[in-house]
Order: sequence, then C-alpha cells, then structure tokens
Amino acid sequence: MVISSKQLTHFSIHALDDKVGGIRDILFDDETFTVRYLVADTNTWLPLSRKVVISPISVKQLACEDETVHINMTVDTLKNSPSIDEHKPVSREYEENLFKYFGYGYYWIGPGAWGEFAHPDELVELQHAEESDTVHPQKTSNHLRAVGEVGGYEVATTSDNVGHISNFIIDTRSWKIVLLVVDTNNWLPGGKHLALLPSDIKNIDWAAHHVSVNLSQDELMNRPEVDNDKISEDGYIATLCSDLNSNI
Repeated sequence: MVISSKQLTHFSIHALDDKVGGIRDILFDDETFTVRYLVADTNTWLPLSRKVVISPISVKQLACEDETVHINMTVDTLKNSPSIDEHKPVSREYEENLFKYFGYGYYWIGPGAWGEFAHPDELVELQHAEESDTVHPQKTSNHLRAVGEVGGYEVATTSDNVGHISNFIIDTRSWKIVLLVVDTNNWLPGGKHLALLPSDIKNIDWAAHHVSVNLSQDELMNRPEVDNDKISEDGYIATLCSDLNSNI
C-alpha cells in the first residue's frame, strides 16, 4: 500500500484489545529514507511527559477505509513501552531498549534498511539472534528526523529556493519514503505539487531549515505534479517513480 504522511498522521491506533489514540508524527532515517517509528498521540491516555513510538514491525494492517493502524500488541504493552523525549534526538541506546522490550531483531545490524531483510515484519521472530556483531557491524548512528519537522523546510535548488516540502509518500510494504512533494505555492502564484525523489536530495540542513537538491530551478519546475487524490490508487506512484528514474 502507498500512503502519504498527511493521511497517516490522521489515522487512529487500534491495539489487540482496544483503541489507543492516534498517529502524531512519523520518524524517518534521513540516509535511507525509511520510516522507523510512528509517534503515538498519548494526550488522552498517558501523562503529557510520556511519549511512545510504534515500529512498523508492530503494524499488522493499515485500514484506509476507516483510517486505522492495527498493531500487534495490547494497550498495556504500548503504554508500558520505553518513552521518548520529543525535544531530544532518539538515541541508539533508546532503540536497543525498545527492541529488547518487544523482543524484535535489530534493524541496524545488516546491510539493508531492515538489516538482512526487505520488510520489517521479518524481524518479529528473530529475538536478537543477530545481537552478535560477528556477521555485520552495527550501524551506530540512526539519523532519525520527524516528518513534522522537515515538512515546511524550503527546497534549495542549485540556482534558487523553490517552494517547500509538504508531504512524504510512503510504500508500506518496505516503509520506504519513495517520493517527497514540493509545494511551490509560497513561491509561485497558484502553486504546484511537484515530485521529488529521495535520490534528488543532496543535504538536509537542520539549522537553516532547508533541503538542498541536485536539481536546477527549471529541472524541479519541470517535474511531474503529484495528484493527492490518486496517491493510494494502484500503480499511480509506482509509475510516477519509474518515469522519474528513467529520466535521470
């Protein structure tokens, strides 16, 4: 399934035994452009100081018709999981504690976005079989950033700033961000929603709040538009990505 970050952050969370809030934000790896965690909106059922996250490993199903994320744990399991500090970067130490709590294999041991695997659900049953460093060295940095933070960053082409990041398109089979959407409305009257590949991105400058791309202003403006109403249609995003990659 393909879904946008704007859609996903409106989904509610259903645990095995009850509803448990909604999706507040999305944390992704800015090197692999892989979604690592869904941040739960806990205001209604946890003290304001405690925020918890859900790994895609725990996601059983996304139900678009009722905007629901079904997770493979009980409400209490989620409530009692290690919490994060929203005002500090998520550390590898925190991730190790979280994955030990759930009994999942570590995604950062191995060569791919999900360790040895293409999909996160394959890490469910590993129970830390790969905790030894003898097969692959651990990736010590996680490079996690929030969609809510990067959304709104200006896009710096090789010639000028053009628009801002407005949306992230996610393939939930691998939880990869396959496209970003550039909104030019604050730069061009009428505006467009242009397709940007993760491979187009040269650098994300957290201090300056902008995303540098390997495209000129004209090259970006000639990118195809993303139709928000078609994002979840079968084959629409795959065709768009294929066309973009063939023209690189």
